[in-house]
Amino acid sequence: MIYQEKVVFTDGVYYICTTEYPPIKHKVAVAVPNLDELLEGTPTHIFASVWYEWRKTVNYPLHYSELVRLAALYRYGGIYLDSDIIVLKPLKSLRNSIGTVKEVSRGSSFSGAVLAFEKQSPFLLECLKEWYSTYDDTLMQWNGAELMTRVIRNHSDSDPNREHLEIQLEPSFTFYPINSTDINRYFSEPNSTAERAQHDALFSRILNYSTTFHFWNSITSSLVPESNSLVERILNHYCLHCLDVL
Repeated sequence: MIYQEKVVFTDGVYYICTTEYPPIKHKVAVAVPNLDELLEGTPTHIFASVWYEWRKTVNYPLHYSELVRLAALYRYGGIYLDSDIIVLKPLKSLRNSIGTVKEVSRGSSFSGAVLAFEKQSPFLLECLKEWYSTYDDTLMQWNGAELMTRVIRNHSDSDPNREHLEIQLEPSFTFYPINSTDINRYFSEPNSTAERAQHDALFSRILNYSTTFHFWNSITSSLVPESNSLVERILNHYCLHCLDVL
């Protein structure tokens, strides 16, 4: 979560056996956050005191991770990445950045799979306020990407340039060069010369212009990329160990 270190947060419910992981030196730490300390001084501090009841709700694992993501970035600053993100270029230049996933005239949508923010970001504070005031334990996406989209849209009405949020909206191709509706077909090898040319052109464009690549694991978790597919080529080009476990 912090620029200099790589941290994976867990709520401590699930036991992580370190012997399952190869002894590689990537300086990754697994930590159980102190929720009371993490949320102290934020609008969401109440969730620390109701944790024992909150964890009994159906969507708790998802909602917990979404709140920790916002709170940790707000308190410490740094870069957050979903586990199905592959980094294509250095991230050091990103500041207060969130990626667009859908650009439409009536209002764009945004994703929290890649976030880069300085500590005490005004945007993240507004997200924590929105979390507290609109939290719903029955909804899946309401408290995550949809929450960030709501905050951006609501503040765009009064401040079209969003200057008070101090936020940089990245074009969709920067973080999410292939959207969730198209990703499945890129797990398959091209079946024609024309399709191969299209995949080659897209692969080249991704290498040149994208900073990350999102695999949309919620949709593709059951798929294995075929040899010579676009997804396999990206994995083979950038990921240290992804192909080893396929």
